[in-house]
Amino acid sequence: MSNEDILSNLELAVQEVEGEDEEPKLEAYKPYKIFLNNVDSYHSRYISAFITDQVYGLSKLIKGGGGGEEEAGGESEEIPAAEPAIQNIPTDKYEVIGTLSANYSEKSEDIQYTVDEMDGNFREEILKCGFIIYDITKRPAEIAKALKTLAIIAEQLEEIKKIGPKTYENFSEIKTFILISTVMTWALTKPLDPDDPDLPFSEVDYRKRRPHPNYKEHYACEKEVIKIGQKYKDKLKTYVVCCGITYGEEEDDLEFFFKMAWYNEVLPIFDSGNNTIPFIHVRDLPKALHGLMENTPPKPQYILAVEQTPSTLKQFIRSLSKALSDGKTTNVIAEEAFLYKNMTQTIFERCTINLNMEPVFLVENLQIEWQSEMNLPENMNQIVNEFKKRRNLRPVKIVLHGPPGSGKTQLAKKLCEYYNSKYRESLIKPEQPKLEETEALGEEEIVDEMEEEEDPAQILEQIRETETLMEGGVEKMPDDYIIGLLKTYLGKNFCQNRGYVLDDYPRITEQAKELFGQAQNMAGEEEAAEVTEPDRILPDLVVSLMASDDFVCQRIMKLQEEDIKDTPSQEDNMLERLEKFRENNTEDNTVLNYFDELEIDILLLEVKDDENEEEFAVIANKLGMPSTFGLSSEEEEELRRIEEEERRLDLEKQQLNTQLLIEQAEKERKDKIESWAETLERLQLEEEKILVAQSEPLRHYLMKYVFPTLTKGLIEVAKLKPDDPVDFLAEYLFKENPEGKMFDPSYNAECEDLYQEFRGYIEKIIDEHEE
Repeated sequence: MSNEDILSNLELAVQEVEGEDEEPKLEAYKPYKIFLNNVDSYHSRYISAFITDQVYGLSKLIKGGGGGEEEAGGESEEIPAAEPAIQNIPTDKYEVIGTLSANYSEKSEDIQYTVDEMDGNFREEILKCGFIIYDITKRPAEIAKALKTLAIIAEQLEEIKKIGPKTYENFSEIKTFILISTVMTWALTKPLDPDDPDLPFSEVDYRKRRPHPNYKEHYACEKEVIKIGQKYKDKLKTYVVCCGITYGEEEDDLEFFFKMAWYNEVLPIFDSGNNTIPFIHVRDLPKALHGLMENTPPKPQYILAVEQTPSTLKQFIRSLSKALSDGKTTNVIAEEAFLYKNMTQTIFERCTINLNMEPVFLVENLQIEWQSEMNLPENMNQIVNEFKKRRNLRPVKIVLHGPPGSGKTQLAKKLCEYYNSKYRESLIKPEQPKLEETEALGEEEIVDEMEEEEDPAQILEQIRETETLMEGGVEKMPDDYIIGLLKTYLGKNFCQNRGYVLDDYPRITEQAKELFGQAQNMAGEEEAAEVTEPDRILPDLVVSLMASDDFVCQRIMKLQEEDIKDTPSQEDNMLERLEKFRENNTEDNTVLNYFDELEIDILLLEVKDDENEEEFAVIANKLGMPSTFGLSSEEEEELRRIEEEERRLDLEKQQLNTQLLIEQAEKERKDKIESWAETLERLQLEEEKILVAQSEPLRHYLMKYVFPTLTKGLIEVAKLKPDDPVDFLAEYLFKENPEGKMFDPSYNAECEDLYQEFRGYIEKIIDEHEE
């Protein structure tokens, strides 16, 4: 037991003695605990989902020890597995923690909790884990993080070494570091045998690998992981899992091609397409990792995680186009590849590598149970079903029924555009390959592609028959011919995947029974059931438009003459067509009864306007939003970055507006203070003027009437020098003014004038202030 283990046990014992009030001890090292970076990524979601369902050590116990003792390609002596005792059967399931690729992402239910590589406790969290898995296939920024985390483990081992050799030898916390890298580190590897370029690579050839120029950092990381594992091989097991191009479920690297196929676009094959691409199903990668974790070889090892059977780009593209689209492909030179929307450098690089690899270690040592024994092109139908299910891509199949002139065609085209479905007219007319879609292919390649899908003679016969009927002036096709074509095309991938809208067909019960009944054709029942089985071509919804004859006639009359010329909507045969429709759709005899018996939803809509806007809204509301792919992880991240930038700009704008308001308010306050200071100064000045003006009459009165008499009195006081000068002066003034009048009689008029002048001045000041 190490010194750290002894100290931990002592601390635990002290806590038990001191009681329950103490803070609980941090979680200790668990050999079945896994750290996984970017748990919200494509790979990690499936890795965590699979591994958390597995019991730690059970697989190794069942196999009796597991992995071989030599490097990849080496032989190991098989030891018969002993029957495990019941009490020794492990019960602990793997636990997963990890990081998120973005702060707005959320962990799945399989993740215990997430950590941040920038947090101070990240080192403690890593050292609690028995397995550390780093995936560097998608984000080059993870390379530095992987090496930094590996350095943390190496640092811990160095610290234990310093304690002493016994402590290091007895240190029981064995850790396994697995680096998930990419086959792009082999992209420029020369063939093993120039005379046999198809000779496959295996794990024993990993020292010969040469990386693509854009993946040299991945290559250096692989070498460093192997090197550190060799240094601490007793306490730290390191493995590099070289992962092929992953596919399956919602898709990731191959999403570009699956989207194009879903939208029925011509799929590109870069250059000749004969390059071999190492693929692996996204559910096989976790199985390979689990097998490696349960049966860890003693030495650092390089492991290839690819499919057993190689596939070429051409095989992949052609099989995808036939399973999800209409089978059309075109060869594109490398220089024109980036003319396609959403094409990236990463997609192009991964789809143009040429590597033939064999997963020797997975097959011979781990013996994993593959998702499918077939490779990607061979298992394409199943892969397409996975893709549609995970992306919730459902076809919308509609039959429009109603009287002629009720707007079915206009409504059908709106629905086709909204749901990206096929319109009936394009189904009835056989589609020929466009020149620009096949001109890049060689003549032999075109013939081979047609032969793989349908007999060319049958297609030509179909085209000649259609042309003959049309040149002969036949306006109405025979029912058996139309039904035969419809059965064929409704069973095609582009209808099965994207849906269809049948406009005014079938019109009668017999046509509906022939079209949607038991499918039989000249090729025999077995082939027909495989291509056009009834359940696959049945509609999801039947929409019946209801309109009176008067409404239909009024609607047709509003149309421009050139719009209805040479069409079934001409006035001369409209009444005849309406009469025939009413005859074929009585209460007891209507094609709607057939669909009702099949328990297909029927929607009755009364036509209320010429544009069918209300009817379209009702149908769209019932069927829901059209199937879309949504945003890719890169697009979602870019959108969130834009939203974050917009929020930041809005916040800065708000802060700037607030600052401007504060500055404006401060300026207004200062202006008001200055204005009030000026006003106060003016008021003080005017007050002084008023006081002077008020004091002027008093001075005048004193100078004219008081001071002369007072002066005489003072002179008399000076002459006589009485004992009481004040009384003498008072008596003198009383003698001079015996009536006690202090003002001149004319003073009242002068005072009134002065008051009016003062009043007018005050009012002037008030008016100026209000302005």
